[in-house]
Amino acid sequence: MCNSTNCSHDDLNDDVFDIFGLTAPAAVAAPVAFDTVLADAQIANTRQFKETCPACRGSGVFRSYSGRVVGDCFKCKGKGVQFFKTSSDDRAKARDAADARKAKVAASAADQAAAWLEANPVEAAWMHQPVTGDFTFHADMLAALIKYGSLTERQEAAVRNAAAKSAARKAQWAAEKAGRDAAAPVLTMDKIRAGFDSAVQHLKRPKLRIANVQFSLAPATGRNAGAIYVVRASNDTYLGKITQDDRFITSRDCTAADSEIVARVAADPAAAATAHGHEFGQCSCCGRELTNPESVARGIGPICAERWGW
Repeated sequence: MCNSTNCSHDDLNDDVFDIFGLTAPAAVAAPVAFDTVLADAQIANTRQFKETCPACRGSGVFRSYSGRVVGDCFKCKGKGVQFFKTSSDDRAKARDAADARKAKVAASAADQAAAWLEANPVEAAWMHQPVTGDFTFHADMLAALIKYGSLTERQEAAVRNAAAKSAARKAQWAAEKAGRDAAAPVLTMDKIRAGFDSAVQHLKRPKLRIANVQFSLAPATGRNAGAIYVVRASNDTYLGKITQDDRFITSRDCTAADSEIVARVAADPAAAATAHGHEFGQCSCCGRELTNPESVARGIGPICAERWGW
């Protein structure tokens, strides 16, 4: 053992390759992760078809809409290629076969749904009602029936219950309407019809408002041509219609007070319009405030009075 302070022991630092006369390698490769090697081996053994990545077209990068590279392609993970167990033709055939199976299943479900609807006409009528407001349960049940060909036990029970209640309500309403139609009073409408006949020569859609009841002509091209519609002016609630044979067919919302106003206007519309102007300070024909002394005294504007033949 050397105890000299001047001894550096440099002779002990020889490279192992020099001692044995070997040539040192240029560089030692970095170790490869075992998981990566195993994954690549599994891909090579199970996926034999190599194809250019359709997402990046082989570039291995994902580009923004401006063309700037923002990272690796998410589909091929930056490799530019993808490996598949089957060829692209085989995969296309498999997709076509799957689509054909889905279409067959959908057609079968549609046939079953059609048979169910034909066998249950009350429920079918309820399910085919148009959607109004936020209530979509009937439409949802119809969509489920068409999609799956049948309803669950609880769904079918709910549909039958709702359809029965809806049919009962409609039957009740129909009976009430038949009763109102039978009891509809016959009014003398010559004067109010003459007023509308005169007003329509000057106005496109003449309206007459007495108190909270408004009268207007039904469209000439509609199914009620020649009738006069009656609504509540404050909220447009339909109160009924005066038919061509001068019968006032009321709605469920028409009150006795509303019917009384209609009868009073039918008897003498000019007097009713004058009384409205005196009470409310507004012209019953155009709705404007009466400010002219002559109009205030008459209870109706002179121009409106002339247009309506009063």
